[in-house]
Amino acid sequence: MCGFFEFDSKSAQAQALIRSLEIEEQSDLFQVNTGSGPASFVDIVIGQQAGLQVVPAIWWLLLDQNLKPSHYTSFNTRSDKLDVRNSAGYLPYRSHRCIVPATAIVEGEGSKGKRRYHRIEPENTAFALGGLYREWWNRDTGEQMLSCSIITLPPHLAWQDIHSKSVPLFLPHDDKDIIAKWLDPLFSDVEEFRGLLTPTIRDTLKITPVDRPSTQIQTGESFAIFSDADHARSAGSTT
Repeated sequence: MCGFFEFDSKSAQAQALIRSLEIEEQSDLFQVNTGSGPASFVDIVIGQQAGLQVVPAIWWLLLDQNLKPSHYTSFNTRSDKLDVRNSAGYLPYRSHRCIVPATAIVEGEGSKGKRRYHRIEPENTAFALGGLYREWWNRDTGEQMLSCSIITLPPHLAWQDIHSKSVPLFLPHDDKDIIAKWLDPLFSDVEEFRGLLTPTIRDTLKITPVDRPSTQIQTGESFAIFSDADHARSAGSTT
């Protein structure tokens, strides 16, 4: 599960993602995010009639009538629930998809008290995390709020020591066609996204052991996890 992430909108990796999404004119709308955990406000990218929009959302998909996080844990949405009717993600997956930008995420592995944490950073372009969002209104006050979740996939083999239960959905930010469909609220043929639900590492990742998400004091040597494309090229060159 993804439980902590950052987005440094001024970094080279973030700027590369912003250019890829063609939202340079909205780059100043991103708030400083030095670290967000569940139920905090984050910036997401959504599609509207006027084009792509950068908007704030609370990182917890299900809210109560007072626009507070419900008692159902919903900051992540498992991919195997996306086609389950009446699940929290079923309808948003068909009309309210979003991108959650991140320049680093922190994952934990192990039992409570013995958990190991790693900070994961992409080498070239910020993560375009595949997410869902919902719109909410407080009937008494008229207040409106957006909420969101990050889609998680089955674990990736190279990710086993980082988090053995799941990996976030890393969208192919440079695939203009699939990104346009992902962010189009009128596009509901989700079979087009079937291939996205296979866990895929799309960039070289810098992995750094840290003590915990809140402090991120380095506790060991950094190492790299290479993209699936690099592994495929490497395997092809040896045959």
